[in-house]
Amino acid sequence: MKTPIYQIFGSENSLDVDLVFFIEKMPETILEKLSLSKELTDFIKINFPEKVVNANLAVCKNGHLTEVYKGTTDELNNSLFYTYDFHQQQFKNQIDILLKRDVDLKFLRSSRMILSFLSKTEYRVEIKNALKSNLNEKMQILENIDLNKISSFGKNTNYQDVLKSIAFQLGQSISLDEGKELYTKNQIAESFPELKKYLFREEKSDCENLEKWLMKFVEILQTRMPKMQRFSEYKYEEINKF
Repeated sequence: MKTPIYQIFGSENSLDVDLVFFIEKMPETILEKLSLSKELTDFIKINFPEKVVNANLAVCKNGHLTEVYKGTTDELNNSLFYTYDFHQQQFKNQIDILLKRDVDLKFLRSSRMILSFLSKTEYRVEIKNALKSNLNEKMQILENIDLNKISSFGKNTNYQDVLKSIAFQLGQSISLDEGKELYTKNQIAESFPELKKYLFREEKSDCENLEKWLMKFVEILQTRMPKMQRFSEYKYEEINKF
């Protein structure tokens, strides 16, 4: 196999390696995407003997992404561009053009992700119903959740990892609503000092500050909703012109 072109992105101090393989055409099924991702990862993981590789797939044309396997096209595109120099790269930066961020899409996706992180807690029944329902119900569940009362996020799930993931989504979303793009833990911690202990997985962190910013997220979402054109997730490339 020819060495695949890939690019590392994200936080400079990440415990794992987040990277994207650039491919000519995106496979049609999830199984095909997963299989190709694993095949390409196996080919290069010798370069990262002590880290877990989190791989994604993307199609890049004319200096920007046009389709991605995981995440949204705009966020991954700009993250690749802005965090390129934070990592030792094997190939030149494949991204020359930044994409306009779709803030509504970010809030829709973050809402689902945060609920998914909490789907194995005592709120599991309400959350599973909300994930199948409309945005209003998702928002209502988020508003009613008390993170301080959650002692476990499920069997074999690391407590600090979940808090970190929630904090990351909150920081990214709230800052994007303010017109600022953040793509690393350090950037988010600098803008939101109260989220720092969660981002860096500090032991015995209570959830008081995380709860505060979750409520801020819900408040912003409530403000954005009247002007939103769609209330369920969609592909960035479906409604945004390149």
